Amino acid sequence: GAFVFQPSWHQPGDRTLLGQRFAAGGEAQGRAMLTMLARHPATARHICGKLARHFVSDQPPAALVDRLVAAWQASDGQLTAVYKALVTAPEAWAADARKFKTPWDWLVSSVRGIGAINADMRAALTLNLLGQPAWRPGSPAGWDDVAAHWAAPDALLRRVEVAGQIARLSGDRIDARSLAPRMLPGQLTPATSAALARAESPSQALALMLVAPGFLWRA
Repeated sequence: GAFVFQPSWHQPGDRTLLGQRFAAGGEAQGRAMLTMLARHPATARHICGKLARHFVSDQPPAALVDRLVAAWQASDGQLTAVYKALVTAPEAWAADARKFKTPWDWLVSSVRGIGAINADMRAALTLNLLGQPAWRPGSPAGWDDVAAHWAAPDALLRRVEVAGQIARLSGDRIDARSLAPRMLPGQLTPATSAALARAESPSQALALMLVAPGFLWRA
């Protein structure tokens, strides 16, 4: 997995990137170009904006992104400094800071929340059904990271179907009514509690809990 420079694959000659001229020089030329891109202000703002969008909200506060960019620039691109600025930011802990779970997040949190998973469940549950096949995004840009993409009606219907599979394969061994306060801390609404109480069976209650609004969102 180590990097290897292949001179025969590299087109010789000078290069111009973002208005800056780079003299021919093989590997050194490429490294100089990458260094320039890594230190470019647009790179800092792009990556910091993506971090804030992923961990805080689909539309992160501009002031938060500005502070992350400042941490990037002050540390010459040290991501640990950016992470520290992010986790200590008040916006990250605000009541309205929440994200709609991607299929990956939702499936992993579902399985972890209910405990052990059996072989039949592993075979039945696949991210392909949820529109996010593992390690196979549709483009180099990766998966969308906003609620509008994952909260569409057809996507929600697929989650309901998978939640039903999880509940069916779990049988009646899980009491969703007692588990809900631990899986939905601070997100268990009276409406969700009432729906779980009215469920006709433990497995139905479990399926309802896994698609409750408080569990679909990462707060």
